[in-house]
Amino acid sequence: MQPISAIIITYNASMHITACLESVLPVASEVLVVDSFSTDQTAELVQKFPVQFVRHAWEGYGQQKNWAMQQVQHDYVLFVDADEVLSPDLQQSILLARQQGLSGCYAVQRLNQYFGRWIRHGLEFPDHKIRLFHRRQAAWSNDPVHETVIFTAAVDKQLLGGFLLHYTYRDMHTLWLKIDHYARLGAEKLHQQGKKSSILQWIIHPFATFWKAFLLKAGWKEGSAGLLLALIAALSVFLKYVRLWLKQHQLD
Repeated sequence: MQPISAIIITYNASMHITACLESVLPVASEVLVVDSFSTDQTAELVQKFPVQFVRHAWEGYGQQKNWAMQQVQHDYVLFVDADEVLSPDLQQSILLARQQGLSGCYAVQRLNQYFGRWIRHGLEFPDHKIRLFHRRQAAWSNDPVHETVIFTAAVDKQLLGGFLLHYTYRDMHTLWLKIDHYARLGAEKLHQQGKKSSILQWIIHPFATFWKAFLLKAGWKEGSAGLLLALIAALSVFLKYVRLWLKQHQLD
């Protein structure tokens, strides 16, 4: 069976790290956890498992993952976030791919949980992410947010069966902090690209986001949860463009 190295980057991930590791260990030849000096119980929980645990100062999402790729033994790497859990079907799909011989890259279907339910409509679904690939054929981008895998040459992509279960937030307070954090990073990304913000964009982009999330992507099928998610998505876009405006006027 072809070996793979699983990589998990962590910071204050004690809520889900145990379930995450329990789901990853059966499919990986080795597991590396790279922690950015957590202040909760993350380190203690991780060290109960037969994994490699290292601390490394935070450099950014892509930079942290690229550094981690250089620390593992095997060329095929599987990236799982600390708030994600491999479903049994996804575990079997990974094991089958290893048995058949890995080639190209592999995407997973992420299933996101909000308000106590798994969301299958709106902007949250489908949510395909490339997570298993040959480390010498690709690297993570250095975008401030929503980093992506960049390949040095064209490779075939396959979608693995099963779901990557994503536990998105702990409570409404942490959800709000997450929204604000990603809005700030999103504004930084747009600023680096030379984009500008205006009051008109504060109106147009959030409205378009809500329209897409709730109507075009059928978020309404999720009922009140779908409405809340569409409103949250619109709010996040609004905050991003306001922060971009503040940044371009050197007020942030």
